[in-house]
Amino acid sequence: MNATKRKFNALLQGIGAKPTPQSPSTEAQNYIADSPVNRPSTPNSTSLPTNNALTPNKEMPSGSVPSTPSDLLKRRRILESSPGNEKSGGTIVSNVVLKKWAPNGNAISPAKGAKDEAPKYCPGDRDELIRRLGTFQELTEWTPKPDKVNEIEWAKRGWVCQGKERVRCTLCHKELVVKMNKKEVDGKEGPVIVGSDIENALVKRFVELIIDAHQEDCLWRKRGCDDTLLRLSLTSPSTALVSLRQRYDELCARQFFLPYLFNLRLPAGLDLQAIKSQLTPSFFTDPPPPSTNPSVPNDVALALALTGWQGLTNPRVGAVPNSATCATCLRRLGLWMFKSKEVDEETNQILVPAPMDYLDPIREHRFFCPWRNAAVQHNPGSKKVDNKTAWEVLLQTIKNNSYLRAQAEKSNQRGFFHRSSASVPTTPAKGGQTADGRSPMLGSEDEEEDMSARDAKDKERWARLRKVKNLFDTKNGKKLRRSLSRPTTATSRPATSHSRQGSVPPETEGEKK
Repeated sequence: MNATKRKFNALLQGIGAKPTPQSPSTEAQNYIADSPVNRPSTPNSTSLPTNNALTPNKEMPSGSVPSTPSDLLKRRRILESSPGNEKSGGTIVSNVVLKKWAPNGNAISPAKGAKDEAPKYCPGDRDELIRRLGTFQELTEWTPKPDKVNEIEWAKRGWVCQGKERVRCTLCHKELVVKMNKKEVDGKEGPVIVGSDIENALVKRFVELIIDAHQEDCLWRKRGCDDTLLRLSLTSPSTALVSLRQRYDELCARQFFLPYLFNLRLPAGLDLQAIKSQLTPSFFTDPPPPSTNPSVPNDVALALALTGWQGLTNPRVGAVPNSATCATCLRRLGLWMFKSKEVDEETNQILVPAPMDYLDPIREHRFFCPWRNAAVQHNPGSKKVDNKTAWEVLLQTIKNNSYLRAQAEKSNQRGFFHRSSASVPTTPAKGGQTADGRSPMLGSEDEEEDMSARDAKDKERWARLRKVKNLFDTKNGKKLRRSLSRPTTATSRPATSHSRQGSVPPETEGEKK
């Protein structure tokens, strides 16, 4: 009688439940129906005693681990935990992890990439902004847009490229299709000629949707990334030179694909010979260069590294030997397009030109890149208005570092306690002079000339001071100074308890009387 009631109650409770994708066997269904998990707690129902033996008519003991799929089905709930079953009377079961099991009894691991990363709201994280910006790289999924609705504007507000001309918010997961002048006809996309008024209206509408397309409670709707988040920190010589050397080594590994020096169109302020003289003497040797680096400095690799380019590395393939990239704007550069195909080695005359006339490493950056855009590189905390791009700031840092090194070397040569010969007497060596006739305290002829010029200035300054002093010397002033300089008995004797210093002692008064 009790068994019949239990089966009837289990049948009523299973009405409206969503069937499982894989139907268990008849024997497993009987286990589920008879399990105490699905039995309603009624006064008439009785529980069976537990046993350690796993028999078809007995239960599993509490705390035991199922070893077969039938044992697992015996412990599972039939009730679905999906939110869609709330309306049909289903019960939500929380904190229950259901794994898929293979026929051999082993758990099936989920496929790689099935679990999406947790959404993040990080408007001040530069790396996350570049990661979102990297999703817009493929031209097959995202075509160039006007400046006001380009990829950087979407990435600043938390959007990533999700499919063809589609963006998705990383926090609220709203999706939006961004199409400017394309239309689908018979399942194929084609360009559509639109007027300037219509295009401006579309741009204005998408500018509003960059913010308004988020959900009402989405944080990206309230605040996005700052405009100066892409700014590069290049004022520290230690970090700037280390990153420059890293980019240089990556480009030297592609030396056979680099264009010739005459294929480059460098800006006027970039003088490679002057920069090489300003770099530290151990820049190309410390740390030891890889075996791929040439024995002499590569001017083309150095010029590209100074303008922000480095070797391209694909996460799937690895290092791409014939391409370069920018780590900030993620622009990819095919080096083979700018290298002349055939050149006369003796005269450096181009016999077969390259597909592109020349390579301008500054212009090839995207318009929002700090290597090209001075407004993005500008420091907002600086009161000084400087219109310098990232490569100009890097050159200035190298120049300043070179000047400081030169000053430090000069101070070490002169010595910490070094002074001019007019103020500090020199100690002549045996014989008074060296073999070449110079004073032993002088390091070189140039230094001797500088010291003699300083001595002449000091003598002239002292002569002027004497003339000024003579103007204040009068006869009464000289007599007063002489009287003050002579010691007197009253002032020279120490004071006693019966007298004050500076007064006439009593013995002297008696003698006068």
